[in-house]
Amino acid sequence: MPQLRRRRTYLVDRSFQLKYILLLMGWGLALAGLFGLWAYQAQEQAIDLLVRDAAQRALVDHTSRQLLWVLGGIAVLSVAALGLIGFIMTHRVAGPIYVMSHFLSLLAEGRYPSRRALRKHDELQRFHAHLLETIDALRDRERIQLARLADAVERLRAAASRAPELLPALAALEAELSERGAAVEETASTPLALALGEGAPAGRGASKSPARAG
Repeated sequence: MPQLRRRRTYLVDRSFQLKYILLLMGWGLALAGLFGLWAYQAQEQAIDLLVRDAAQRALVDHTSRQLLWVLGGIAVLSVAALGLIGFIMTHRVAGPIYVMSHFLSLLAEGRYPSRRALRKHDELQRFHAHLLETIDALRDRERIQLARLADAVERLRAAASRAPELLPALAALEAELSERGAAVEETASTPLALALGEGAPAGRGASKSPARAG
């Protein structure tokens, strides 16, 4: 069976990540510009004070142009480096938020997500672990409630022969018991393919889905 190609997602939350990437790049450009302007003005003032000869002035002007190129290169590298740092850091936050938001969406639908570990360097590790513990507690509590409901259904079934008016309520409870029992035992997958590393299933009930964790 051919292996399915996984689509990598570099910008998980585009607005959040681009906001802080561009903010860091803007700060880098501003700081590099201010430093470059200060260095250039300092050099020009030193030239005006010390250089009087025309030949020396031409040589110094050539050096000044080289300095401008160097300062421009430093500014570009600074902006690129801060943009890369911003991308990596926001990716390590946006990925976990995406995964945990999917957890909450499944819970709102009455379903339970698979346990999925975050990547090694992701942020929000403790919050993610606490959320998984909360989901397990909710599932265990619902199993207890379903066991009580099953007991009540058995009692109603035994009494239904003597009280036929209980049959509609009994049918509704049996349908609810069947639906919720299937939802509790089913583990919904949490698909997410990210670019910066790969997560592994975590703890009990972990899914074997090939999708990568965020």
